[in-house]
Amino acid sequence: MARFTRADAVAQGLRSPLIPVFYHAEAAYARQVLQACYEGGVRLFEFTNRGPNAFAIFAELQRFVEADYPDLLLGAGTIYTVDEAERFIGAGADYIVQPVISAEVARLCQRHDLAWLPGVLTPNEIYQADQLGAAFAKLFPANVMGPDYLAALRGPLPKVRIMATGGIQPTNEAVGAWRQAGAACVGIDSRLLDTATPAALTAQIRQLLAAMQLPSA
Repeated sequence: MARFTRADAVAQGLRSPLIPVFYHAEAAYARQVLQACYEGGVRLFEFTNRGPNAFAIFAELQRFVEADYPDLLLGAGTIYTVDEAERFIGAGADYIVQPVISAEVARLCQRHDLAWLPGVLTPNEIYQADQLGAAFAKLFPANVMGPDYLAALRGPLPKVRIMATGGIQPTNEAVGAWRQAGAACVGIDSRLLDTATPAALTAQIRQLLAAMQLPSA
């Protein structure tokens, strides 16, 4: 049985809306980054399937998370096929992130009651993802379109939860702008993780999460 349901992932993503999108070929370094992110307040962490050792490192990270960080969701990213998704789910993936929309992967996640985050760009793709049960629709590449594009999408698609990802700078101004435009959460790639020390990374994440808080209605 999965550690977290789709509803759990949505709730954690809304509470802690900064999601690191990360890959590294050394497991020890990946653990260090994950730990620093967690201490900064991250509760959804995406490890991408982008290297020859990605699965083995993911499996090791998942064991580390289950032992030490029981409220952290570790997701598998850059998943294209059902076979890939099944393999990572078998290793304990708490959610699945795709750069594309796959109805087959959506159905697999639904059977496991896991969150599915497909890549989208157009209104039609966002609607399709929502109809297939996306926990969050991943707007990618977000930096190409900009926050104004997302704000315009919120008019016809106000109820779809959208995660903006791709090329977003790790600054208070950038993440704040995406949140103001309507992003439910924001994915930050390896630029976020280019800090001198784990302590510096933890401090940076705390600042970004503070900048992402929206005023109460």
